[in-house]
Amino acid sequence: MDSYILNLDPQLYFNIASIILAILVVLSIVQFIFIICLIISLSKVKKRLKNFLPSNKNMDMEDMLVTYNKNVKEVLLKEQEILDKIESNRQSLSNDIESTNKLIYLTNKKLKNAVQKVSIIRYNPFDEVGGDLCYAIALLDESNNGIVINSIYSREACYSYAKEIINGESPKHKLAKEEIEALNIAMNK
Repeated sequence: MDSYILNLDPQLYFNIASIILAILVVLSIVQFIFIICLIISLSKVKKRLKNFLPSNKNMDMEDMLVTYNKNVKEVLLKEQEILDKIESNRQSLSNDIESTNKLIYLTNKKLKNAVQKVSIIRYNPFDEVGGDLCYAIALLDESNNGIVINSIYSREACYSYAKEIINGESPKHKLAKEEIEALNIAMNK
């Protein structure tokens, strides 16, 4: 059998060798194209990695990751401190707002009974006295409760009258014309 292989036509050897050589050339070209694609891909990866790698050529990747981890921990600690301060300030502000609201409520409650409506009418009931020296003053709270003060001045004497007002009326005393006028002006404010 060995003699059969050796006795083949040399042209057949040449054709087989040419086919093998052509296959090897094609495989080499495919490998060359594959290597070029790998080089291009590696170049792109290197460009992207430059953003993550340290500018210091002496620092290795492990040192860079340790530094990065340390920096992240510091930022997280500072963030927690800031959040704690914000929460503390929020609590303090919430307490201040609550105190202010209570104070506003109490002030408004007290102000309902404070004098809020005031009017004054000046008049002259006597011909012999010059100027409008007489007056009627109405002093009322939010509910039209309060007093009307009437002061009458004459050459002989000066008189003052105070009359209680409840819900815009005087239940115990009759009001003079000037007192009614002062009361109506005050209630319409």
